[in-house]
Amino acid sequence: PVVKGRERHRFTMATRITMDLLRKRAEHNECEITTLEEITLHQQDIERIELLDTACRDLKILYLQNNLIKKIEHVTRLRQLEYINLALNNVKLIEGLEGCEMLNKLDLTVNFVHDLTSVKRLKANRHLAQLYLTGNPCTSFAHYREYVLNHLPQLMELDGTKITRTERILAMQKAEEIDKEVERDSAAAVEREARRVAKLQAKKDKKPGFDGSWYCDTQSTNSARKEPKIVEIGSSDESEDEELDPEEEAAFWKEEEEFTPESRYDTAIRAKKQREAQEAKKAGKKLDKKKKLRKRRYFKEDGKPLNMNDSGLQFELQGQLENGVPLVLDLYLYKFLDTSQIDLDVQPWYVRVIVKDKVFQLALPEEVSPDRSKAERSQISGHLVVTMPKEGQELKRPTPAPVGRARDEARAKAAGADVAAAPSRELLEIPDQPAKGINVATIVQEAREAKKVVGTTRRDRVPPRENDPDFVDDDDVPPLE
Repeated sequence: PVVKGRERHRFTMATRITMDLLRKRAEHNECEITTLEEITLHQQDIERIELLDTACRDLKILYLQNNLIKKIEHVTRLRQLEYINLALNNVKLIEGLEGCEMLNKLDLTVNFVHDLTSVKRLKANRHLAQLYLTGNPCTSFAHYREYVLNHLPQLMELDGTKITRTERILAMQKAEEIDKEVERDSAAAVEREARRVAKLQAKKDKKPGFDGSWYCDTQSTNSARKEPKIVEIGSSDESEDEELDPEEEAAFWKEEEEFTPESRYDTAIRAKKQREAQEAKKAGKKLDKKKKLRKRRYFKEDGKPLNMNDSGLQFELQGQLENGVPLVLDLYLYKFLDTSQIDLDVQPWYVRVIVKDKVFQLALPEEVSPDRSKAERSQISGHLVVTMPKEGQELKRPTPAPVGRARDEARAKAAGADVAAAPSRELLEIPDQPAKGINVATIVQEAREAKKVVGTTRRDRVPPRENDPDFVDDDDVPPLE
């Protein structure tokens, strides 16, 4: 790939692992961090691993893929860690995992590991069974797979492929030759990477050219340069983000460049800047939309209220042109509408209800008393019932419904029947003297008498019967029992 001579815009976008972030990601564990066994921190633009070895000592599964992590650190105290995913990061060296005694799976897919000899540091992880290094520069070495098999005999799978016994035996037969070749290739790859980084740093340290840019590209057609914006320190413009130039953004994404940790970092920065710009644009549109709402008119020029029904709600107004009866507005609101979304205002000549920025206003035919008005909400239908007594009106207390004989007489009178001719009901008589209660003084004596009555048998109470004259007492016949 071709590297164009244009300096990338570099913005600060690092995301740190904090206690708040850990609690936010520990919702499945009731926000408890100390007992957390699994946590997901992927796609958070994290540049450094920190705080995990002290705050989450019981971690077993750790997801850190698709971040900007450069070094594996602060995980050596996680003794119970079984799986760590560091795919799509900027890791250059396998290290810092010696203390993870229970480590079973390590995923370093698509990183920047140049030194293949660093896999020797995984010998201490005796339970390591799966290792993924696909997409790293070291996988292009001639004897990459054989080298890993020779130095990690505990492995069962490498890059998703099971390791056979035959493959392992063949690799061991050429162990010395493979080690020398891989060590030579690793040293060359590390040296090339070091030269590339030094060259990039030298370009950054160069002084600006005559036009204020970092490079003197005479072939560039973009000769027009923006004037630098002078911002006073501490002003409100200092914290504002610079607007993205569409042409510059399009040129950035079309530009071909070598796949390096720096290019991945810049790509992540640009992607985040675009997301933030889109979110700000959406928020600005919503704000502008609210500002552009036309000013509502609630009254006519003569001061009379207007009738409005933005949501098209059905309603009923009862008590019109009736004396002694208040005005009752029954507004058909939605059953599951939260009451906090309703704003009610009762005035002498109108009533206004605002439901989610939608206005319902009704001009009243008679003047009402707002201080004595009341509003109720049905829990079954969701309707809003507003009772508004008329000005100067005395509300009559409702007469209680007749019960018993009075109710029967009222029904018979309404039916046109003779009340006197109606059959009267027979009621149970209540004795004048109350029922005898329990006498505490004689309760023991009464219990003894009851016991005596219970102890007597029927034979004791009934006199014996005389024998029949024809009765013959035969000794051979046994007596009846």
